[in-house]
Amino acid sequence: MPAWQKSVIGILALLALMNGLGLTDSLNRWLTDAHWQFRASFKPTPFPNDILIVAIDDKTLRKLGRIRHWSRKRYAQLLERLRLAKAVGIDILFSEPDEKDPQGDAAFAAAVRRHGRVVLPFHQWQGRILSEREREATKRLKLKLPTVAEGKTLHVPFAFVETFQPPLPSLLDAASALGYADVNADPDGVYRKPIILRQTSEGKLMPHFALAVACVAEGKQLTEVLQSDSLSLRFGDRAVPLDGGTLWLNHIVRRSDLPKGLGSPVPTISFVDALTMQPEKFAGKIVLVGETATGTTDIRPTPLDNGLRGVELNAEIIANLLFLPPFRPLPLALQLLLVSLAALLPLWLYSAKNVRVATMSAFASVFALAVLMEAAFWLGHWLPNFSAPLLAWLSSTLLMGLQRLAQEEAQKRQIRQTFSLYVAPELVEEIVKNPEIAHQEGVRQRVAVLFSDIRDFTSYSEQNPPELVVRQMREYLTEMTAAVQNHRGILDKFIGDAVMALYGPFLPDGTNISALAIASALEMLERLEKLNERWHQQGMPTFRIGISIHVGEAIVGNIGSIQRVQYTALGDTVNLASRLQALTKDFKVPLLVSKEIKEEAEKVLGDAVMFTDLGTVTVRGREKVVRVYAVQRRREAADRSLEVATLLPSSGGD
Repeated sequence: MPAWQKSVIGILALLALMNGLGLTDSLNRWLTDAHWQFRASFKPTPFPNDILIVAIDDKTLRKLGRIRHWSRKRYAQLLERLRLAKAVGIDILFSEPDEKDPQGDAAFAAAVRRHGRVVLPFHQWQGRILSEREREATKRLKLKLPTVAEGKTLHVPFAFVETFQPPLPSLLDAASALGYADVNADPDGVYRKPIILRQTSEGKLMPHFALAVACVAEGKQLTEVLQSDSLSLRFGDRAVPLDGGTLWLNHIVRRSDLPKGLGSPVPTISFVDALTMQPEKFAGKIVLVGETATGTTDIRPTPLDNGLRGVELNAEIIANLLFLPPFRPLPLALQLLLVSLAALLPLWLYSAKNVRVATMSAFASVFALAVLMEAAFWLGHWLPNFSAPLLAWLSSTLLMGLQRLAQEEAQKRQIRQTFSLYVAPELVEEIVKNPEIAHQEGVRQRVAVLFSDIRDFTSYSEQNPPELVVRQMREYLTEMTAAVQNHRGILDKFIGDAVMALYGPFLPDGTNISALAIASALEMLERLEKLNERWHQQGMPTFRIGISIHVGEAIVGNIGSIQRVQYTALGDTVNLASRLQALTKDFKVPLLVSKEIKEEAEKVLGDAVMFTDLGTVTVRGREKVVRVYAVQRRREAADRSLEVATLLPSSGGD
């Protein structure tokens, strides 16, 4: 099979994998949000003055108390002030009777009927069996909904009326229109494309609350506005396309009480102030009433404001329906053309040109594709899938580059030569497979640093012949190296009789590196104990060691001179671990760890080890004191496994 055919298969497989893992959609959401944010900062759109929010804000609650203590006569009083408004949408659920004032519901319903242009919301039941009264309420709701024109088929999501909870019967009958309040978010919890139109299995249309308000404001029934053939909404000369019942938002809004930020605030008046204003203030306005007070749970994050309230999102939906230029997804044929060009151009370039020319031309091609997508967004009000062509281009470019097997093999040889002396064989092979994790240029990384040192080594070396010292040190360091590598540690260096090891580099995310370091230290002590028994039987001196461990951020990578480099770690974490080792002699303990190590490791080790609080110490070069702990394996847990397999995160696929 020719190389280009293998590359095509590889590109398709990579794109399918990234799409299956959700990477394509996640990246596209991020890129699209970045466009909205840049647009809001570079070319902000003022919010239409025709839409106004009457906010139940902090000021209102301070003067009138919590909503649950209100009589619904307050809403009747507000509607009297809003009698000249073009439409009023009260974004509050009234599914339960007014317990504070039995007359409140009747007064409110009368005011709604008298006004004649009030829209109320309904919402979904919370997954429970309905009572007889509740079933009757859903039947009344069904009668209130418009019907799909006979012979017309709408490709919009289905909904079951029986799953929605309408307002009180008196309010349901009095309202000019109803709409469901529930809004769908994207998988990341951000609201970008709400479904504003659904249909039931019985042919009833279910508009979103904001769509119902827009229809009332225009003096039209939903059936008059809906264009079934093109699945769009027509308000006068204005056509708003729907994508399967979904409205892709033109994002322009931020919170009204946010002094600075991206987007434009919705004109807002406090509820308590609106009660005393002249009706002329609201003449010809589309008024939404809803909560914006601190602590409201109705939060609807958008690309411009992660704290936008529900009533403000509804205002943005209405603005998109009636005033703002509509955005819509790029047609599928054009999107596929962009993806095909992005994948095939690098494939052809790397097959026909040398590496340098192909690379420069490939970058030029992706730049041209980016310009086309930007033009579609800024000039045509289209929403392309930004990530799919970029990922197709990246996949094609990388796969063609990976065909340079000689370079790849050379890199593998270099990595083996660099790491095989101080990294366990299985980790060396892991680095060979994923050379990017080697961080050869140096990175900041969270690591656990272990130092061990032989006590009174100077006296020992002076009192014994060199041959014995070398023999015992070889045996000792061999055992210590095995203990380090058995727990996926990296043997950083031998400093005379001292050992420095790192835990964390090349390990998967989520690994409890503190637990690995402690398990490794305990194995070092156990191996030394066996060594001492053998040496004692042979009449040789025995060793006592002190081990310290600390965890934190360090600079990790190949560090050194032009002539010689070594994979190591630098920084305060290393310095503190080294200084703690000197304290093992003062505390007369073989293993001393910092508070950070203890708190992380005990999550995994549980009661297999015992931590003894030795108090705080002042370490040279640090202003803050350090709390330290002695560590030892519990006798009753001596048979419990501390092998590396039990301490690494589960792969989830075994």
